Amino acid sequence: MKEEKVSFANTRAGVPVVVERLPYARSVALSVYVKVGSRDEPKGREGLAHLLEHVMFKGTKKRSSKETSELIEAAGGELNGYTGKESTCYYAVSLDETLDTAEDVLADLMLNPRLDDEAVNNEKKIVAEEIRMLKDEPDSYIHHLFTRALWDGHPMASAETGETEGIASLSADDVRSYFHECYRPQNFVVAACGNVKVERVVKWASETFDPRARPGRGNERTPPAERSMIETFPKEGDQAYVGMGFPGVNAAHPDRYVQTLLSALLGAGTSSRLYQKVREDRGLAYSIYSLSQPFSDCGIFGVFFSTSSKNTEAVARLVSSEMHKIKSQGLEGGELTRAKKLMQGILVRRLESSESKMFHLGEFFLLTGKAPTESDILAAFERVTEDDIVRVARRLIDRRRLCVALHASENTAKRVAEDLNSLDL
Repeated sequence: MKEEKVSFANTRAGVPVVVERLPYARSVALSVYVKVGSRDEPKGREGLAHLLEHVMFKGTKKRSSKETSELIEAAGGELNGYTGKESTCYYAVSLDETLDTAEDVLADLMLNPRLDDEAVNNEKKIVAEEIRMLKDEPDSYIHHLFTRALWDGHPMASAETGETEGIASLSADDVRSYFHECYRPQNFVVAACGNVKVERVVKWASETFDPRARPGRGNERTPPAERSMIETFPKEGDQAYVGMGFPGVNAAHPDRYVQTLLSALLGAGTSSRLYQKVREDRGLAYSIYSLSQPFSDCGIFGVFFSTSSKNTEAVARLVSSEMHKIKSQGLEGGELTRAKKLMQGILVRRLESSESKMFHLGEFFLLTGKAPTESDILAAFERVTEDDIVRVARRLIDRRRLCVALHASENTAKRVAEDLNSLDL
């Protein structure tokens, strides 16, 4: 068994540093998480965080984007980033022997981005293409539509990409102002994993970011209110895409792992209840699965499926029936053990690389202020009982909390919406 140890420290300016050292690894993954995401954008400026993330990679005051790419790739590494609802991440991965290059490139990116007018205008076109691609992939787009149904009117409902009309209205000055306001060391978390000592990461973070520390306001977040809604989002074609679910627990909630296992019982893997009942027994849907996704002050517990228009009501009612059975009849023999092993296996496989472990550390710390080890999470799954599953199912699965997003032809969406009003959970 490889020894696991997560170290925590802070720079003098207060930048948190989270490191898991893997002495057996030959690589290092180093990241800077910025505590701003799509939920923190000014009203009327949706998509700004994502656009800024794109423009950050278009050259610094020291290097062109091509020079940066050549430098990190010559070190056997990669430089990349992503934007989420609650944070934006920039990371560099390299061989342990070329970590100094990764440190240099990531520091340059965070401190000296060019953010010029030409880069902003070019990336606005690229982001618009990305948005159009997302809308052409209904299996993915239904997730955004479900969050709109669940949290409409709250910033958590906004797509991380923004919308094409909003992106078109953003200016280079908007991008530069957002960078200056939000990209302050007080909003940073540094996470690293691999063959590196915590002392080196703290030294890098201190020397890179502490001199740039400056006062500023923090994020002013409020959790979204619960709502129950069946919303239709018309599209052309016979295939229907459906998200149906409920507000879930937040990332720090003691029932987080119970909700994860409840989701697994319903729709994770080919042995799950919904896969067997809907696809294997009835042949009603090619794709059906469940999702448990916690955020800092809210969460999602839902089921997603795609099927033909004529089968949409039947699938929705089978989903409802299986949810009701867990609440009223409990679990079948061996079901919880199988779900535990499935989720434990998924976790172990997912965290086998230094890069994956780094994402785990950074994201978990941002959401909860903690970073449990792999062993901690495996033990948390093991402690969940059948009584826990039924208790949480009865609290979460409530018709008065149900939200449904229907992405189908106008006639189908209207018909299904009317039928689902009588669902019994």
